[in-house]
Amino acid sequence: MFKPLILTSILLGITSPALATEAPPDTLWLNTYLYYGVDQRGGPYKFDDAYLEVEFGGRKGILDLYGYIDVKNVLSSTSISDVDKNEQLFIDIEPRLSIDRMLNKDLSIGAIKEWFVAFDYYYADHPSSSGLNVLWSGIGTNTEVPWLGTVGLNAYARYIDKNYGASHEGQWDGYVAHLNWFKPIKFFGKDRFLAFQGYADYEFGSDMPAKGDPFEQIYRTKDSFQSYLG
Repeated sequence: MFKPLILTSILLGITSPALATEAPPDTLWLNTYLYYGVDQRGGPYKFDDAYLEVEFGGRKGILDLYGYIDVKNVLSSTSISDVDKNEQLFIDIEPRLSIDRMLNKDLSIGAIKEWFVAFDYYYADHPSSSGLNVLWSGIGTNTEVPWLGTVGLNAYARYIDKNYGASHEGQWDGYVAHLNWFKPIKFFGKDRFLAFQGYADYEFGSDMPAKGDPFEQIYRTKDSFQSYLG
């Protein structure tokens, strides 16, 4: 079973060699939010919930990091949340390691400015099933796109350790194409601005739904698309 804190600690412990080209500055940030979600999905399950999200990220040496931790039913209210009291966390941690910095070379090609070894780790507890424990592994880039500026483009293969009892648990199954961006639109001073941010994931090539499994034939698909526009 993959442990997010262990994985993050290992990555933070790696040091970066000097590179002839200018290295990006070290940046670390953290935000907190209180959300109310309607008809959210956890695997095939639909639920409403008020939850606290701690979002963090930044750049330090070879490490480019983004992640968030959601604490479910943070208001402990059965009237606005139908999440089980034993279901507490959803975690997403997305570390990328710069290949350019590890090799001490500028590998930029056209619009592609930097290359990464990329990972994305998902974990969710669930009291009545196996919950979620998934690792995406692959290659990533920082790529210049008109208007949006520098975006993250990643391609992953998926290892499914746990996925709410799905038939593809314990194996490599499917692939992911991922895009993320952060675009400041208008500044109102040094530290005040309006921005457009988001991501899009297309997951495909899965062996689900399993033949002869009525539940999966109804509730699971071989591919999916999800996006966040903020």
